[in-house]
Amino acid sequence: MNVAIIVPTLGRPEALGPLVENLRRTTPPVYRLCFVVDPDDEATHSALASLKLAPEVLVLQAGGTYPVKINAGACATNEPLLLPTADDVVFHLGWYEASLIHFERGAQVVGTSDLTPATENGTHATMPIVTRSYIEDPGAAHGEKGVVFHEGYHHNFVETELWRLACHRGVAVFEQSAVIEHLHPSWGTAEVDDTYRRGSLSGWAPDRALFEGRKVEWTS
Repeated sequence: MNVAIIVPTLGRPEALGPLVENLRRTTPPVYRLCFVVDPDDEATHSALASLKLAPEVLVLQAGGTYPVKINAGACATNEPLLLPTADDVVFHLGWYEASLIHFERGAQVVGTSDLTPATENGTHATMPIVTRSYIEDPGAAHGEKGVVFHEGYHHNFVETELWRLACHRGVAVFEQSAVIEHLHPSWGTAEVDDTYRRGSLSGWAPDRALFEGRKVEWTS
């Protein structure tokens, strides 16, 4: 099963080449990598243009928040599996193969380990892989067919809603050996930059409040 790997990226041109090479080293040729780039992010566009991008790499111009960009990437791809991720990750050998087993057994969402405390006990997944059929119907966001993430969030809790909702529906499996390492200031594995300030390090409280309000809708 081919997988679309959606990567919103902003202001980190130096990270893109290593990410492309990391995927080539760790992943079978069954993926399409979709970078979602702001139209005015000239440094990123320049960095991508300088790379020898293979046909499996798509560059999509789209602005907006993280969930908006992920949804745009989903609309621009058609692979049967979709992975919403980021430009601050490291794929480990075997991540795809370990996940695929569960899809072959009927899972609709497979949670991966990001090697942070958030996923160490298997109750949460920051980078779940999702079938496109599940995104289309019933929808990976509550009450929204054809949507990966609810766009009312700024950045945080989008994957929380996707994962918790899939678990509530009984269609999710966590696979500890599918490792997509997440480098982030919250865990001391990355330095704070403007992209973090604009993204995951902002809007936490309203995003959490939105999640708690929406969760009531599917649990009540």
